[in-house]
Amino acid sequence: MKVKQIKKIFLTVIAALSFGISNQAYGFFIDYNAQWMANQGLKNAREQEKRNRERYEEMYGEDEYNNLMSKKTSSNKKNTSSSTSAKTATSTKKAKITFKPDGNTKGLDDLVLQYPSNKRAQVKPILKKLQDSFPQVARSVGIPTNDLSTGMAAVVAGAYMAYNNVSLNDSYMKPIANQFKEAMQSVSEFDKMSDSQKKYIYDQMVIIGMTLAVSQSENQQSPNAKTTAQLRQAGKKVLEGLLGVSASKVRITASGLSY
Repeated sequence: MKVKQIKKIFLTVIAALSFGISNQAYGFFIDYNAQWMANQGLKNAREQEKRNRERYEEMYGEDEYNNLMSKKTSSNKKNTSSSTSAKTATSTKKAKITFKPDGNTKGLDDLVLQYPSNKRAQVKPILKKLQDSFPQVARSVGIPTNDLSTGMAAVVAGAYMAYNNVSLNDSYMKPIANQFKEAMQSVSEFDKMSDSQKKYIYDQMVIIGMTLAVSQSENQQSPNAKTTAQLRQAGKKVLEGLLGVSASKVRITASGLSY
């Protein structure tokens, strides 16, 4: 999978899900905003630069700030003309896509807020239970937790299961996660994101992926034509929103993901 294809994932705006969950009689709607990755990382970097400038100008004045930036520009030009080996070392640096969890629940909370207000109290513990069960699932299939590539593997696999009404072999998950890891580590924007931002993205991907996978599994055990159709539509929206191709072209096998 090419980096160019992965970057399309980061530019997705909305993938909406609407289907039944955990044998409950109600439906739900999740507004899944996936514009978090490269765009959010660049936005945060710009905002931080702005804050730094304001602080420096407040302490030393605008002229001194401009003088500092002029020196930086001159230094950058010298660095640009440095040895080829230095450039190669920089270009091969892997971005950090893991994070240390901080107890923040914003990813879960924002998903719950997408439900009608009279359903939130009922829905939150269901989604929380799915989220809490994921570490055990990850360990059982040999993929790490607190890693954005694992989150991507979870949401894509869940969407694939829902769209095709199939179960996936556990051994398929590690190759998918490895594909995403290799591609994501080549995107430097991730180094500009905080642990909290990465956790927010990860939590939402895990919850949505688990929701789709569990709903599909339960529907297979007690088939319902309406639920099957709803799950297929939800899986289609997620796959096409994240991968930018027709869901019918997506394949997951022992070799990993292809489309």
